[in-house]
Amino acid sequence: MNTITKSLLIAALALGAASCQDKDYEIVDPILAPVSVESISGALDGDNYVWTWPATTGTNMMVTVYNGNTIVLQETVSGNSFTHPNIDTNIPYTYVFKLTDGTNLSKGVITHYTRPGAGRMTGLSMAQLDTDGGYSALVNWDANPTATSVQFTADNAQGRTIKENLGATTTSYTIPNVKDGEEWTVTLVAVNSEGSSLPATTSLKIGKTAVGFLSVYATPEALVADGDDDEASAWLWFHETYPTGRFVSFADIKSVADIDNFRVLFWIRDIESDTDVNVFEMPAEVEAATPFIKQWYTDGGSLLLWSHATVYIGELGRVAKDMLMATDRAIGTGFGGFNGDTWNMAVSLNPGGKFTRDHSTHPIYRGLTTVSNDRCKMIPFKGAGWTEDHNCLFFNIPGSLTGKDAQDEACYETLTREFGIYPLGTWDSQIDWVSQLNVWEAQQGNTEFKGTILCIGNGGCEFSLRNPDGTPDVSAHPKNNAYQDNVLTLAKNSIEYLKTR
Repeated sequence: MNTITKSLLIAALALGAASCQDKDYEIVDPILAPVSVESISGALDGDNYVWTWPATTGTNMMVTVYNGNTIVLQETVSGNSFTHPNIDTNIPYTYVFKLTDGTNLSKGVITHYTRPGAGRMTGLSMAQLDTDGGYSALVNWDANPTATSVQFTADNAQGRTIKENLGATTTSYTIPNVKDGEEWTVTLVAVNSEGSSLPATTSLKIGKTAVGFLSVYATPEALVADGDDDEASAWLWFHETYPTGRFVSFADIKSVADIDNFRVLFWIRDIESDTDVNVFEMPAEVEAATPFIKQWYTDGGSLLLWSHATVYIGELGRVAKDMLMATDRAIGTGFGGFNGDTWNMAVSLNPGGKFTRDHSTHPIYRGLTTVSNDRCKMIPFKGAGWTEDHNCLFFNIPGSLTGKDAQDEACYETLTREFGIYPLGTWDSQIDWVSQLNVWEAQQGNTEFKGTILCIGNGGCEFSLRNPDGTPDVSAHPKNNAYQDNVLTLAKNSIEYLKTR
């Protein structure tokens, strides 16, 4: 037998062996026999879906839940039932059941379920209103085209409860006579002839409403005269929009009592530097005030951090400063120049086409019109003009925190549910990953901080585009950006949203 013939024979034998291995399941009984698909049954129990099967001895059941090709949930259960909690309507879930003895697995048995009913309510928000002698609470939400009615429930810890069955076209409700210190929770459930949606919930604590504008300058006059144009313009807009709001110099914060009356503090920081490392360096007066701001934030105070101020979330300990500095980031610090493009910010995610999340209904985007392509929704924030390109955003943190792939729905679910971090806006080229913290929200999550932080790090959200010759345009309503109203609406919506937290 020559060498070539021998080689061909060895290859043929190897191929035959491999083919037999691939088809072993057809000719050899599995070590663990699967349960039959007919023996697995399911039923909706409230908002949960419960699967049951005959009891087995010496084995557990590994259940994997898919939405398309994405694993939503995987659990090994010792009994003979599995509960898929809070199952959303109109999503075709696939379930794979495999018996396991801890080492071996049976073949998978596949079942499917799609919960019928109206889609979940969106755009739910609350705001405190001053009235003669007291307060009311205004609740707003978006119209739901899939609903024929809306079940409205509002209650507080003091035992007051309101229940209403509202028409599908209703988009607001006023709770009268709410009192200082009360915390109200509102739940909306959309209903149609096929079934009910998962509940949408929000809450509002009635109390202090004061908002403050943080600055490293001693006075607003000094800021306008000597400060950055974006910071100065932001103050002029803030003062016009919130005439009772206070200018708060970091140097004047000597105790928690100095800021205890504020519901929201707003800090915009915009610096020019040779390196982005300078963005992480805090002025001495900021460092001195930080322990008191951190305690105020822990107790429930909320912050709006804009542009280079977003890194302050690390100083407060909500996200580790070392993590912010070590991860990939895009922080612009240059003087800028003319740019003729319109900058759109994506406000929906579509990671790898596996799943979608639409953030355009978040209260911070209320009243802003979106534009769409075939992948995402976007909002324009900067038109042609002098552009500093002062992005201040971070990559890879969601994956680092969760230990999950940034294209998987499980990453988004863990990031939001456990860590309380919500990516609300990204570059329109970055919608394929749950990885970019660009415009994002940090709720309490699994931390000690009862307050909420909104970070607006998108470079298109400048408060003031410079004049064509590069000189500053300091004004409450700068004129050089065709989409200036979108920036200012985003700022007001953000402050109003934080006032409900």
